[in-house]
Amino acid sequence: MGLKAIYTRFVVVALATLGSTHAFAREGDIVVNIVAADTQRPLAAVQVEATGRDGEAYQALSDQTGRALVSRVPSGLYEVLVSHASHQSLRLPSVRVVNGKATALRVELQILRGRLEETFVIGESMQMDRAGSVGTSFIDREALRSAAGSGSDVLRALDGLPGLFSSGEFASFTVRGNGPRDNLIFVDGVPFANVVHFEDSFGEQEDVEGGGRFSVFAPNLISGAEFQPGGWSAAYGGPAGSLLKLQVAEGNRDTPSYTTRIDLAGVEVGYDGPSRIGADTSLLFSARRLDFGRVFDTIGEEDIGTPILTDVIVKTSSQLSDRDKLNILAIYAPEEYERDVDNVLASDEDDPGNFEDTELARIDRDNLLFAVHWSRLVGDNGELNNRIYYRYFDESSSTGEAFPDLVPPDTPASEIPLREDIIIASTEETEVGWRLDYSTINRFGKFALGLRATQTDYSYDIALDDDWIRYVYDGNDFRPDPEQKYIVLTPESVDNRYDESASNIAFYSEQLFEFEQWDFRIGGRFDRDALAEESLFSPRLGATWQASLQLEFSATAGVYYQAPNVDDRARDESNSDLENEQINQISLGLKYFFQPDLSLLVEPYYQQLDNLVVDEDNVNQTLSNAGEGRSFGVDTALIRKFADGWSAYVNYSYNDARVKDAAELPYYDADFSRPHSVSIGGVWELSDRWKISARWKWASGVPRDEFIVNENVLGDGQPLRFSKEIVSFNTDRFESFSSLNFRLDYQRTFGATSVIAFLDVLNAYGADNPGSADFNERSGEDVVEDGSPLPLVGLRFEW
Repeated sequence: MGLKAIYTRFVVVALATLGSTHAFAREGDIVVNIVAADTQRPLAAVQVEATGRDGEAYQALSDQTGRALVSRVPSGLYEVLVSHASHQSLRLPSVRVVNGKATALRVELQILRGRLEETFVIGESMQMDRAGSVGTSFIDREALRSAAGSGSDVLRALDGLPGLFSSGEFASFTVRGNGPRDNLIFVDGVPFANVVHFEDSFGEQEDVEGGGRFSVFAPNLISGAEFQPGGWSAAYGGPAGSLLKLQVAEGNRDTPSYTTRIDLAGVEVGYDGPSRIGADTSLLFSARRLDFGRVFDTIGEEDIGTPILTDVIVKTSSQLSDRDKLNILAIYAPEEYERDVDNVLASDEDDPGNFEDTELARIDRDNLLFAVHWSRLVGDNGELNNRIYYRYFDESSSTGEAFPDLVPPDTPASEIPLREDIIIASTEETEVGWRLDYSTINRFGKFALGLRATQTDYSYDIALDDDWIRYVYDGNDFRPDPEQKYIVLTPESVDNRYDESASNIAFYSEQLFEFEQWDFRIGGRFDRDALAEESLFSPRLGATWQASLQLEFSATAGVYYQAPNVDDRARDESNSDLENEQINQISLGLKYFFQPDLSLLVEPYYQQLDNLVVDEDNVNQTLSNAGEGRSFGVDTALIRKFADGWSAYVNYSYNDARVKDAAELPYYDADFSRPHSVSIGGVWELSDRWKISARWKWASGVPRDEFIVNENVLGDGQPLRFSKEIVSFNTDRFESFSSLNFRLDYQRTFGATSVIAFLDVLNAYGADNPGSADFNERSGEDVVEDGSPLPLVGLRFEW
């Protein structure tokens, strides 16, 4: 079905619904399920007050099951205040009630202790690490959906958090000078490494380091995201960057909802409601297929290629008994990408005849996660969580090259000389995992312990069809003749097959000590890494001091280990003995509340980096653990939480991250270090129909290598080719980065149908955002891509 036909069909549905608005009540319900954060037990006699934008208030009390029903509420936006005599109050600032629907919410209330009984700070809706980094942030579903520049991508929606930086080009982020691959990501409590699409493991350096183009999750599917820039507990291993926990939303057990979303890229459909197979089972279903080739054609970027992705996500939640709950999550996220000779010919748009990118590519990926989570309340205050998961990932890719400069201009695409399938690579990973966690309240505070066990099978295969000249190199890369101004990849240096199986196991234990104004956590973690044949112990410490109702201090310290990427091990047989990188972290922080909704955050930190994996020779694909480094800086944020129709923040971060490739070599700037970054943003709810959000960012440029350009490196009688010889690593910098994103949402209800129209503009003023450059061996230019606005327009229907 064409795009025009899809739009026409939905306009007909909307008009038909508009014509029958009298048949529907203009009221809905708010259902709030309330539990104690420490014990996960239901809380009774909790007062819930929903206040509309007109000041009208509606109240209810929770029953013995922790359920509070605010019924027959006129449709619109509400602020929901949850209050209990012995627990910290919680406010949900923007809850939408839809005609004929029950809006379901789940909240966790923290118990009040000591001077906190005079509550000044309003709590978060979900429990967060009480003895972790003061920079820990939680973003709820509504904030994720309305984030400027998200492009309907949950990872882009995180931009603006303290310590986190995203350029917006990739569906990834960097934290405190670490790279996109240095972030630990969990989905419903299980690790999900392949959370992004179009991450080419064996591709060009920009793609490998960029972290992927588009994430698996739309913001509407995530009920909450918890982000920690450092200092997380022993329940989680490395790596160096950050910990991100995404919670997939549970289906609404009270009323069903159907959704359809259409934009230029494609269509998304979903269901959220009772499962129809059991009274206590809910179902969330989402399926989308996006063709970004159509988007790129529209904005004049035909040279990028044709990426197509599909995401199918299913989650069921079953309340088996008062003490037992079962969640099942299934994710299937295949993708395909093709860049053909037509895309190559489009790469000379700015300078006819000067083709900026002549790569040919075909990539197909399958990505599957299946997870079962059984939670049980044990005794009076204990909780047992069992998670069993299966993960499968498969990728086949082919890289080639076109030579349009060797034929006359305007030669038909079918007659362009091609060298296809120069490199063929395949990847297959299968993992079965078990995660067991037990926690209980004791006389000191809260005790927790856990077990992790995984069985992983890896299979990597890469083959080069014949010698392949590459025109970017440095002094460490092998060349048979030092005067040769390029490198040659050979089948002998590239071809490799890697088959490995590993059974890894980890244990952790920690105790949270709770005093009147102090929380102090001490814990440790033991990992047995079978691939590296290492036994690793990671001590963790954390403390929080509530100095007053308005002032809070925190401190964290710990050792973290980051395993090498498996594809690094697969590049050459000599890389099979690569060891874990070690990161020693320490941070101090404070948070001051000027008002319940206005706070200042300041957190300095330091990281010592040892045993870093570094490149030895890009020709022979060899690496070693000879690197070391350090990173220090400070994150600051002035945050005004959403209240009275608006929110805002101003963030500033300073970072100095430096590494070296061997103990005797000098330090240089780490690849993703940006000394200064500033982010200013906010959300303004103009009415219950209109909402606008914006985010402006500025940052220092990332490091770049200094180089010289060599001319006519193939010699007379051969095609004219230039080469880029890197003479020093990261001793220069790209120009500074800047970007403005804004988003406009409009919602209108017609009877039982809600229509949401949105305009999300990334890089609104088309600024150049240099962060990497592609060397053009045909012109000798190091090309930084010009910036351009990317407007995304779409419609979402809910009924």
